[in-house]
Amino acid sequence: MRISTKVEFGIIALLDIALNINNENTVKVNAISKRNNISAKYLEQILPLLKQSNLVYSVKGSGGGYRILRDIGDITLYEIVNALDRSILTSSQFSKELEQNATDAIEKCLWEPMTSYLCEFMQSTTLKDLTDMYYERKNCNDGISFISARTY
Repeated sequence: MRISTKVEFGIIALLDIALNINNENTVKVNAISKRNNISAKYLEQILPLLKQSNLVYSVKGSGGGYRILRDIGDITLYEIVNALDRSILTSSQFSKELEQNATDAIEKCLWEPMTSYLCEFMQSTTLKDLTDMYYERKNCNDGISFISARTY
């Protein structure tokens, strides 16, 4: 499955904020950008979507940046993905030229169960789960940075 960079980078940004908020009052866009090799301009387009969905809030001024709005154990992957791209969890769109019975069968036997499973998984996975996994992997792989785990 392929997701957009907007969703991927949004999840990474939230994870970065959750991991680094203990060290700072707020987490600055430039710091997220540098730690994760993501364009600050792109993050400035993504973070407002997370803010609109009440996942983060921003603080203006010289000490400004972003903070997680709620407990990380209460923020699900489902909420994050929906905040960034609602189309991931929508029904498939088939060409009008395809035979209707075939597309109905594919929808019922393939896409509906896959979408249902994906929704259940994302609703049961929290930002805390992601931070726990990060620390678990970091402790097992000392010296491997967060961004080195990403592949393209």
